[in-house]
Amino acid sequence: MIPCSRKFCRLTGRDAGKMSVDWASLDQDLVELIGSLVLAGDVLDYVNFRAACPHWRASTIRPGGRGVLDPRLHPRRWMMLPEGHGLYPGHPDLRGFVRFFHLSTGNVVRVHLPLLDDHTILDSVDGLLLLHRDHDTAIRLLNPFTGDIIDLPPLATLLPQMEPRHYHSEASKRSVLMRVCAAVAVSPTGTVTVMLALDLLDRVAYASNGDQRWTLSSWKLRPLLKPVSFQGKLYAMQFIFKDIQKVHIYQIDPPCTDAAGGLPHLQPPVKISECPMEKFRHTISLVECGSELLLVAYNDASFSKLVLYRLADLANGKIEPLTSIGDNTLFLDERCLCVSHKKGSKGFPSISPNTIFCNHRLPSALSFLESRFEQYHLGTGAWTVASDGDVRQIPPPSPHTLIHHIFTCCHHKYWNKGLMYCSETQPTWSVKVDLRFGFGSMLGNVKSAYS
Repeated sequence: MIPCSRKFCRLTGRDAGKMSVDWASLDQDLVELIGSLVLAGDVLDYVNFRAACPHWRASTIRPGGRGVLDPRLHPRRWMMLPEGHGLYPGHPDLRGFVRFFHLSTGNVVRVHLPLLDDHTILDSVDGLLLLHRDHDTAIRLLNPFTGDIIDLPPLATLLPQMEPRHYHSEASKRSVLMRVCAAVAVSPTGTVTVMLALDLLDRVAYASNGDQRWTLSSWKLRPLLKPVSFQGKLYAMQFIFKDIQKVHIYQIDPPCTDAAGGLPHLQPPVKISECPMEKFRHTISLVECGSELLLVAYNDASFSKLVLYRLADLANGKIEPLTSIGDNTLFLDERCLCVSHKKGSKGFPSISPNTIFCNHRLPSALSFLESRFEQYHLGTGAWTVASDGDVRQIPPPSPHTLIHHIFTCCHHKYWNKGLMYCSETQPTWSVKVDLRFGFGSMLGNVKSAYS
């Protein structure tokens, strides 16, 4: 497959070893094929592949301008690394740089993102950053590795659609819009649609590039529990406490147009599974693991064992727990992450595969919510301490381990403020408290950002 001269073909033995292959002379179609295989693995590897030589760069698709429109270019396994020590994204000491780490290899890269000086990061979906611009509440979707941005309407356009409700202050009314779980869908025609699960409102908002405002769903899913994004859709749970206790799992599809070709609208949630709680006593979360969505729960009142189910199995009426997640490790809380131990990689020496990290609930006569930060080994069924220090009562000791960083990523209200997770620490913004809202923030006086 590599073009070579007849002289090169005749060479044998020691002389052949002295010859070097001219990789730059690879056929264009072959370079394009190799590039597509590299891109299927990781977008940053693809960027490095194109940087090898001008011929390879000219023979492959340019990422710039397509970083959001082409789902293949989404940095799916990359997560922004919380720095701790109050170094929020955009902090002057970071000089415009933000670090990202790969959830399969542990590789860490620095990316220059100076626009974070006047933007707040609300969420990360498929590696894209959902940004909120301080002064006008505009929502923007950024690919941090290509620099491509999709502009969406201001979040403030949702305020007139919110039904009257008791709020402690005007700031608290607006802050509920900042606690979101986002899903991104890209159509073949290049339309980017973002859905925001607003669990504090029990509703979903949506908008596409080119829209003038966000639209709030006409329906409610009360309560909207543990929303998670998966393959461009939203999934959420609902507990039913009647004669028979059940957990319902719903799927929320991106907005669609009707047969008459009118404006896109959001269909009501579709119940895809209904499971009796006798199969699992206390549900924790839905979590993406590889190419599947899993349900994680305790199976008894003593909180001694975790069980996992494939959502696809539950949707088909098959309630049979998994016995292993292989080389994967799950981190569970407000947001759930899956760390996969890639073969040949030594990026996570302190993290064991086939384990689950979470705040382990403990049966207590004094408090049902008492818990410890522990890891559960699926193979042995044993609980062990997850890390040094008590991350629930006091901040974790410095220097912080990778376990602390990853678990902080599971908490939006700490992750985007440069703080390491600690349940007893109030995660407040240290700057621009009159412009930046959010669950757990120091709200202060509200100016005209949402007016």
